[in-house]
Amino acid sequence: MTLQQLEYVIALDTYRHFVTAAKKCFVTQPTITIQVKKLEDEIGFSIFDKSKTPFKPTNLGQVFITKSKMILREVNELKNMVNTELHSMEGSFKIGIIPTVSPYLIPLISGSFSEKYPETTLIIEEMQTENIVAALKKKEIDIGILVTPLNESFIREIKLYNEPFVFYGQKNLFSSDKKEVSAKEIETLDNIWLLKNGHCFRNQVLNICSQTKKPKSIQFESGSIESLKKMVDNYGGFTLVPEMAINKNDVGSHINFTEPKPIREVSIVVHQSFAKENLIDALRLEVLDKIPKGFVKNNRFIKINWK
Repeated sequence: MTLQQLEYVIALDTYRHFVTAAKKCFVTQPTITIQVKKLEDEIGFSIFDKSKTPFKPTNLGQVFITKSKMILREVNELKNMVNTELHSMEGSFKIGIIPTVSPYLIPLISGSFSEKYPETTLIIEEMQTENIVAALKKKEIDIGILVTPLNESFIREIKLYNEPFVFYGQKNLFSSDKKEVSAKEIETLDNIWLLKNGHCFRNQVLNICSQTKKPKSIQFESGSIESLKKMVDNYGGFTLVPEMAINKNDVGSHINFTEPKPIREVSIVVHQSFAKENLIDALRLEVLDKIPKGFVKNNRFIKINWK
């Protein structure tokens, strides 16, 4: 039994003529005849009494037609609900974003997004990756913005951009005219400042440098990239930062990596059941409009896994 067969039955009940019903359903007369006969064979009784002209429903057929109309009405209401769900952006939505992305991205998009979509309220909270994944699974938040890939079957990933890593170190670590540095060069350096355990950015940095590299003197591990930069400014050593964390007031020396550059992939992530496609697309376009253009155009990158 299919919805299409139910539509044929209702068309026959409405027009009481096979050719007319077929035309209204945009099929041939043999098609509607064959499909209704298959349906009658499946349910075990005749829906229409064809011994009379015009034909009319049998007693059981009339009950079947009434139920079919109810079913198709419910299906149409369900389609309308889904269509509304897909396209509506009204309401409040919770977003979890990792702390190494939040301070550089959210200020760029919050004002313009609010102006464009005043009916949409975004409740944004900084969360570590594991907490975002757990909250998405429990449907405690609607959207996550973090570094991918996650390789979680229940999560859908919508890539936003590739952000290069930048070397940030004390002025005298390299010559003042040095424009680029390789990952191999920094493996020989001491006093690397790291984010504390639990931050995926820490693991990304260690994947670029060395899994065993540790600070030699002060054992300071921060939850803030800006704090790491201050430690470099005041105590020397170096760290790696995302490109959006670099600004003109920095005291330390920031140097780009040689090609192919190590990058992190930043994505919107949602539960597979999340259906607000317009909201996802609006957020995605707003981000891509505000980030440095080179992030989305340059494809010569090495993707750094965070796990």
